[in-house]
Amino acid sequence: MSDASFHDWSETAHRIRATTKRLEKNAILRAYLAALEESSLAIAARFFSGIVFPRHDARTTQVGGSIIFGALAAVTGASDELLSERYTQYGDAGDVAGDVLAARPPSTLALSDAESFFASLAAAAGTNARRALVTEMLGRIGGLEAQYLVKLLGGELRIGLKEAQVEEALASAFGAPLGEVRRANLLRGDIGEVAQFSSRGTLDTARLAMFHPIGFMLAQPLATPDDIVAAMPSPFAVEDKYDGIRAQAHIGAGEAGALRVALFSRTLDDITRGYPDVVAALESMPAGLVLDGELIAYDPAIPERALPFKALQTRLGRKAPGAALMAAVPATFVAYDVIAADGALVVDEWYRERRARLAALPWPAEATAGARLAPMRTVSAAGEVEEAFTAARARGNEGLIAKDPTSSYAPGRRGKTWVKLKRALATLDVVVTGVERGHGRRRGVLSDYTFAVRASESDPTLLNVGKAYNGLTDVEIAALTERFHAITVEKYGRFHKVRPEVVLEVTFDIVQPSARHKAGFALRFPRIVRVRDDKPPSEIDTLERVRQLANAQ
Repeated sequence: MSDASFHDWSETAHRIRATTKRLEKNAILRAYLAALEESSLAIAARFFSGIVFPRHDARTTQVGGSIIFGALAAVTGASDELLSERYTQYGDAGDVAGDVLAARPPSTLALSDAESFFASLAAAAGTNARRALVTEMLGRIGGLEAQYLVKLLGGELRIGLKEAQVEEALASAFGAPLGEVRRANLLRGDIGEVAQFSSRGTLDTARLAMFHPIGFMLAQPLATPDDIVAAMPSPFAVEDKYDGIRAQAHIGAGEAGALRVALFSRTLDDITRGYPDVVAALESMPAGLVLDGELIAYDPAIPERALPFKALQTRLGRKAPGAALMAAVPATFVAYDVIAADGALVVDEWYRERRARLAALPWPAEATAGARLAPMRTVSAAGEVEEAFTAARARGNEGLIAKDPTSSYAPGRRGKTWVKLKRALATLDVVVTGVERGHGRRRGVLSDYTFAVRASESDPTLLNVGKAYNGLTDVEIAALTERFHAITVEKYGRFHKVRPEVVLEVTFDIVQPSARHKAGFALRFPRIVRVRDDKPPSEIDTLERVRQLANAQ
């Protein structure tokens, strides 16, 4: 086929959603992808991964719930009450669009037209222009197309499909080794381009594209030093677990061959402009390098001591921090792993080999420089782990990361070869699902937060597990109030149902059984430790972690 239709793509997505069997999903997707020509194949692969632009592309559609529901009201004449009722029923804006536009027949919209539509949204100047574009598009496409177009606008298909399954389907559709497909996706950062490589049989030509964020390897939490010793081979490495922003540093040739340094957050956002002090320190590094590490604030009087994350928060979101702020809250990039060297991935090397590469780099000698090598020591016994943990806490850090010396680097995955021992307080990373106006002096702000965990690592369903209103300053609450107003999808008197985007770290007294919450548990006396803007909702804790904490009591 020359230019695949968006309706056919939507129909395929709907069929994939209709089955819970992984092999059936793969078979449907494989057959569809195998029949596409190259340009349509790239677009379809991205869309099935829940994205509309390559992952290294910084563009966003900038469309939220208010634009979508306003456009649906304009196209259908549906009242706000009806749309709110439908959203309560489905809990998904795409499914609401599919419902209220169900009678609309398919259009002639092509995949390339949908791609152009998303590009137009990214380029549009202002909310009114984006609202007009969305209204015009919803006014001319069919109900099924509207359902999945809106899902793509929301950044989540919710059809039981992840990018890893798209990789599997590409491998089976074109007879390519799955490992080669996944490695090419790591190298290029664009599943659409990788789909084209797969169809041509040229996966072996994929080379590392600098300045696209690569998935971060994650660590499994363990409760005690004894647990860590039992999980690790002897001896093993331990490093401090820092209380900052997980970051990736890319150093390579930019435009006209000049050296370029870029910093990416755990949410894969480009945060380079906010840390000129760090960029300057990393400019002495060789090109073709990708480093994994943490951005932390440190005490200017005692550079070895980290400041709490709340100190670093004063620099978050600043595109051009002033000299006074950088002097008051100096930042440094603490590097603890290397993902690429000399322009090639080194993720398959053992940790000890990657650590040797890291140690051989020309690190600045001054403790006050904007970049440094993370200290590491080798241990074998629980007593040594406890000693290292105490020392890490004394340096102002959260705890420890233990690493298997023979482990490879697994981007985007949480394995058992990296484990972490955090602060003594039990904490959970949760996402806010609802907010409510406070009382007394807080009656004018949204200060009471209902929060949830994920059902499991493979099931993103959110299960409410508690409600908190303590731990944040008045300034933080005021700033969050503005954010929550912007992402409110429904209102019931004082209560706002919000899109699950704001991640919090919460601590509590105990975990107790509860029939009131969907999770089956409730946190007693929860308190907010901090806002986790560095962590996406897809990485919050799961119900299994809540159960573990309950059992540990």
